[in-house]
Amino acid sequence: MEGEKLFLCLIAAIALIFSAFNGVRLVQLQHRTVCVEGKIVSIMMPNPERVRFRNSKWAQVAYRVDGRTYTSQNRVQVPMAARVGTPVTVRYDRKHPDRLYSFSAQRVLAGMCIAAVCAAVMFYLE
Repeated sequence: MEGEKLFLCLIAAIALIFSAFNGVRLVQLQHRTVCVEGKIVSIMMPNPERVRFRNSKWAQVAYRVDGRTYTSQNRVQVPMAARVGTPVTVRYDRKHPDRLYSFSAQRVLAGMCIAAVCAAVMFYLE
């Protein structure tokens, strides 16, 4: 029983640290970034395409800023149903428009929920 509590405590701590880090980054970069709608120009998958479980899609996105079209230097994660040409909303850096950021309040909330569930189960096991 002690091992399970320790494991849940570790998971809760990791989720809380993840949530705090993403929350701080969200606040820091909130005023340095701008949302824009772009289109996927290329997609990369780390595993073969026929593998659907534990796979993800990472896309390079083209978007317009002040009349100029940029293609992102880095890739952002997109839904598995996304295809080339699919519109996506992305955040770019105002000073470096070709650099995308992928932080969100959803990540902060997800980390906090995981930490809360682990803590609740840990206290229930007592």
